[in-house]
Amino acid sequence: MAEPILYTFVDNSNVLIEGRRFAQMKRRGRTKLSAFKDDSYNIDWGKFLYVLKEQDSRGLADIPILYGSRPPAEDSVWNRIREDGFDVKVFDRNIRNKEKGVDMEMGMDIAKLIYSEMKPGIMVIAAGDADYVPVVQRARSKGWSVEVWFWSNAADDLENAASRFCPLDEHLEFLRLGGGVIW
Repeated sequence: MAEPILYTFVDNSNVLIEGRRFAQMKRRGRTKLSAFKDDSYNIDWGKFLYVLKEQDSRGLADIPILYGSRPPAEDSVWNRIREDGFDVKVFDRNIRNKEKGVDMEMGMDIAKLIYSEMKPGIMVIAAGDADYVPVVQRARSKGWSVEVWFWSNAADDLENAASRFCPLDEHLEFLRLGGGVIW
């Protein structure tokens, strides 16, 4: 039997910001998330890919795509992310410093895959907001298995729409940049 392959789409800001909230909750010994974040928490995206692929020893069907806001020119993290194997799509923030365009671009790329001549396989969406529910439902109706990888505070509608929900919570320390080692 052929090894399962993954088509991977990651909303960087969504995963990172909520990861920081989850890290803060754990650091404070609380059980409920708050608006406060542990800004020292950063994700090692190479380890993130490792966690996704390690499930049933899966491979990547394509270059995984990471979507997020344009980093400062001197930022080395996004260069490292590219080195870790991601195709990076960055977007400018608006005048209120809000991220705009990420969810729509990611949804459009997912739709493009769904309606391609590609045989349905496993799609991984690393995001937690309900904006992705329609594209997840559409992918599943076209025969795709859709895994949502996110923290346990993902939107219930998104979690329920997925073929499989995979909480990142148990990987918090391993995914920390400079944290746990690959075992």
